[in-house]
Amino acid sequence: MPERTLASELSGIQALVLDIDDTIVDTRAAMTQAGTHAARALWPDAAHAHADLALHYYEDPGGWFRRYASGELTVEQMRLARLRDVAEAFSLDLPSDAHDRYLAAYLPAFRTAQRLFGDVPALLAAADGSGISVVLLTNSTRADTAIKLEALELASRFDGTVVTTDTLGVGKPDRRVYLEACRLVDAEPARAACIGDNLEWDVVGAITAGLRGIWLDRAGSGSREQVAVRSLDEVTAVLVAGADPR
Repeated sequence: MPERTLASELSGIQALVLDIDDTIVDTRAAMTQAGTHAARALWPDAAHAHADLALHYYEDPGGWFRRYASGELTVEQMRLARLRDVAEAFSLDLPSDAHDRYLAAYLPAFRTAQRLFGDVPALLAAADGSGISVVLLTNSTRADTAIKLEALELASRFDGTVVTTDTLGVGKPDRRVYLEACRLVDAEPARAACIGDNLEWDVVGAITAGLRGIWLDRAGSGSREQVAVRSLDEVTAVLVAGADPR
């Protein structure tokens, strides 16, 4: 079997299926920044611990987000479970209206904290220049995804080409969501490359569904089994080279 390389994974593709969180958008920074603000509103007496509370919520050691993505929990149940975990980990009381109070403080801060990674615009331009469709596939909700895309002025760019957990009621790695992403841009799964930071969801799941998979390993963790890049600039370079008529 021929060795899989970045060039082979991108050869002849009709579509890029891009993850959003921590792939094109710095969600870790946005969630911890907004979460720090929300933790301060929910637990004002937890002096000097608000950033740690936000990080604990983001890292989700209880795996509640995974259960939400599988369709087992509603988004409200998932968020409340994560808040409960934070309260227990830091020996804090959880107010009965914690979910609503947290969101009231969190969402405005989350909107203003959105940041696109610097290697994204060139990738989108290269895809456009190569006639390659781009579709977004995320395990986030439709509402949260809209906040990100609107804040980054990408909503019109991806109008009708976004698959969220609300689309089919489940998220990655359910094979149906990858196929739905391909359907939205009329691409054959075998000629679509999924790119994302989560090895299981964005690469293994995509390959299992019949797509190609490229791991965005910004931290340089390394994988001998999958095609990986440290930056989306590497993908852009291959697309540009493939479109160069010389």
